[in-house]
Amino acid sequence: MSEDVYEVPEGTEYRYLVQDEEEEQIQYVRRYYVSPFLVVSRKCMFLIGCGVIALLSLAGYLAYVAETPPPGVAQVETECGWLRGSWKGGAYSFKGIPYAVPPVDERRWRPPADLVEAGQCWHGIYDATRFRSICPQVQPLRKDGQVMGQEDCLHLSVWTPSLKPTKPLPVMVWIHGGYLQMLSGQERGYSPTEELAARTQTVYVSLNYRLNAFGFMALEVLREGSPTNSSGNYGFMDQIQALQWVQRNIHNFGGDAGRVTIFGQSSGGTSVWTLMMSPLAKGLFHRAIDMSGSYVYNASLASAEKDNFEFLRRTGCKNAICLRGLHIAQVLQAIPWQQYPAWAADELTDPPVKGVFLGPVAVIDNYVLKAPPFETWEKGGDGTYNDVPFVVGTTEQETDFSPPYENISTWTWGDYRWIVTKKLTPFGEALTNQALRLYNSSAPCPTSDRCPERLFTTMVSDMRATCPRNDLAKRAAGALKSPVYRYLVTYTPSKQANASSWLPFPGRFAFHLLDSLAFFRGLEMVLGTLSPADISFQEMITKYFVHFAKEGRMPDEWPEFPSSIALLDKNISFVTSYSRERCDLWEENGFYSYVWIN
Repeated sequence: MSEDVYEVPEGTEYRYLVQDEEEEQIQYVRRYYVSPFLVVSRKCMFLIGCGVIALLSLAGYLAYVAETPPPGVAQVETECGWLRGSWKGGAYSFKGIPYAVPPVDERRWRPPADLVEAGQCWHGIYDATRFRSICPQVQPLRKDGQVMGQEDCLHLSVWTPSLKPTKPLPVMVWIHGGYLQMLSGQERGYSPTEELAARTQTVYVSLNYRLNAFGFMALEVLREGSPTNSSGNYGFMDQIQALQWVQRNIHNFGGDAGRVTIFGQSSGGTSVWTLMMSPLAKGLFHRAIDMSGSYVYNASLASAEKDNFEFLRRTGCKNAICLRGLHIAQVLQAIPWQQYPAWAADELTDPPVKGVFLGPVAVIDNYVLKAPPFETWEKGGDGTYNDVPFVVGTTEQETDFSPPYENISTWTWGDYRWIVTKKLTPFGEALTNQALRLYNSSAPCPTSDRCPERLFTTMVSDMRATCPRNDLAKRAAGALKSPVYRYLVTYTPSKQANASSWLPFPGRFAFHLLDSLAFFRGLEMVLGTLSPADISFQEMITKYFVHFAKEGRMPDEWPEFPSSIALLDKNISFVTSYSRERCDLWEENGFYSYVWIN
């Protein structure tokens, strides 16, 4: 950290810093103490009148600073020391703040360690004007994928419209998705910004957490000597550590530690649900939004450690000392991405193969999670889980972000029927015929083309995500005293999305990510110029999410689940149920065993 810390010479008080971005130099504005009440320059020290002038100037200066922070300037004190951040677009940002000791060397595959307790805080002023490294990962999820990131990655970032608001502001903590395998809390268009903080008058926190084998590898050799007598789920422990940091420090950024909302998308949504169930996260947040997360996971630690022996075999290691000595690339290349337990999860956007399941990434480790989530809810009364207002969301065509067929956009209805018949026939002719009846070419389609693609991705999304998460919301409503809300994004954007590193397919309909991109104003990045309907959709998403974060409930017009499900188009509407007959088909035929995992 030494290159990012600015030492303060003894006897000098740095009131603020100015950065010349073109020269990449830091200029310090120096002030000298004459008394506790008067700050003047040396030239005025011998003149009595100069002191009076200085007092008047100081009063004017303080009045000005109270209203208008200097451009590019911000300082905040945390429990670990001072931060230097930025002011831009109506809000402050503090990026790349360490929230735990770097999990390197002997700390690899161990619970995160507190910086203060470990005596590893910085000296001077920490440069929080830029993001730091993402956590180790490969893109794409293959043995030969590009290795990215460093293990010293446990950083978070804060965006706030005011450091000293009249009333503490609500806090929203963002947990990014990416299969628990990839991406970061600093993706453009998929994370908070100064503009979002200013517009919504909310404090935002985004964090990086350990991913893939570094964050979730459960192995017996890693459990030996563990202070928790467990292995795996290190990434969830990182998230909990970050939430503890928020509780201790967010008041310094103008945030209300008593109004913290966690929200995440995809595996970030799975993380949200995990944190609701974890006794370690008790009291660290007060509302939760789960966007397109998993339905359930219930793998035991013992079974996961057995499944992950394939990883150990590939490394050639016999013990934890050897594993902790491996290079980052060696770890990532040893992950069985396609071979069972198949951490790449390639087939999750296709109808399942009968009897073929994926191995777990997140597990019931008896530390972060004491029991499978549904079992935890069903037991009830023990106070181990977080009973907070809960939003469960999905998009209607979740799998349209990465369908398994390259030519799906050119399918005819004949192609559609052939593929569906081929994929579902192993489950029985009666089920296949029923599916073709319920998902047929007469289904409404908001566009004049690509309708077979829309219907196929709707079908797979229903069986893998949407219908099971109706059941999840039902179970939550039965277990929680707090309100539960359910939404389904049905909006079709004005044009197809541009493919990118984290949006691999030019989705046309209500694809996975659509709600989160709308909230973070990332739609323009993937769609180009937005239509009025696109703008209306993203404004609606923002309106309801921010209201929920501020109030702990949705506005009166949005009823609690199970009395209604909100359909989010360019306008909001409500239905009492979604595709009941279709969902019954998948549930009654055991398809909830094949839902999205991790």
